[in-house]
Amino acid sequence: MKPTELRIDVPTRPYTALIGPGALEQLGDLVAPPLQAEVVALVTDANVVALHGERARAGLASWGLRIEQLTLEPGEATKSPRTAEAIWRWLASSGIHRGDVVVALGGGVVGDLAGFAAATFHRGIAVVQAPTSLLAQVDASIGGKTGVDLPEGKNLVGAFHQPIAVVADTDALQTLPEAEYLTGLAEAIKHGLIADEALRARLLVERAAIRAREPAALAGLVLEAAAVKAKVVAADEREGGERVHLNYGHTLAHALETLGGYERWTHGRAVAIGMMFAAAVAVELGYRDRTGEHRALLEGYELPTGGAGLPYEQVAAAWSKDKKYEAGMRFVVLEDLGRPTLRRDVPASALRKAYEAVS
Repeated sequence: MKPTELRIDVPTRPYTALIGPGALEQLGDLVAPPLQAEVVALVTDANVVALHGERARAGLASWGLRIEQLTLEPGEATKSPRTAEAIWRWLASSGIHRGDVVVALGGGVVGDLAGFAAATFHRGIAVVQAPTSLLAQVDASIGGKTGVDLPEGKNLVGAFHQPIAVVADTDALQTLPEAEYLTGLAEAIKHGLIADEALRARLLVERAAIRAREPAALAGLVLEAAAVKAKVVAADEREGGERVHLNYGHTLAHALETLGGYERWTHGRAVAIGMMFAAAVAVELGYRDRTGEHRALLEGYELPTGGAGLPYEQVAAAWSKDKKYEAGMRFVVLEDLGRPTLRRDVPASALRKAYEAVS
């Protein structure tokens, strides 16, 4: 079965996301390698390679290129400048040249790291994103954001580097641990809240099928959620305008992740709390109260709606170091469902009160 094509029409280099079951085995037939490519640099992690490495290599075989593989340790702690340097040095020692191609096989950590290495090695070489997590398939693999974390904050170092293609095999989602699956669902819920009424309806009506990971439900969910991301990044490739709306819930989420050493909260649980916080901020600013709709979606997928559990002062200090700071903190809130807006003038009293609602 041929995957469904989703076009990402970014100005610098339009490309296609291919979404559906069995896409990994078809990778080499679905995507053409760069004309000058001699080597494929396959970057993955130890968990993913055990589950999907053989399928990916089989899919790449039709290219007829030499395949070099680097297997990283799983987890957010790997997404560091030290690992980026290790990838650069491995690329150099493996004889990777400017005309070759990196294939990022894994979740958001692998995609961000391999994408960042591709963006910077030889000042930029081609990359194919082959996301295996729900978070990466609906969000992280689309739009060209790459980067690494610092102890001071998440994703503080990075580059925009669009892939030549995204190959999202929804069969891979069957192997995800439940916590990682829920992380991706948090991002899908975010897309529904900021943009798409049909996606919100799908998440409610098909909740049982999505929770059960029924193949047809997964394929439909990924396609619809990824389409939200594709539409936004096509209109605003480098986050000069509406792309910032994709950060909904992430201001508090990144602060929680940083303060928790990237271990206390999964990204999805942090984003869930962050979206409830943003909904509470909107109420404080006089917008329509949609906290109930947030709660219904999140609790329906067993995602948290509170429990941040840290002093407000500590959290506020952490988010002031985030990359969303720009002559003052910027907060994405909803005027109503599907109507995000960026506010730079949120009173500290409103932030504190909203935080108390989720602490």
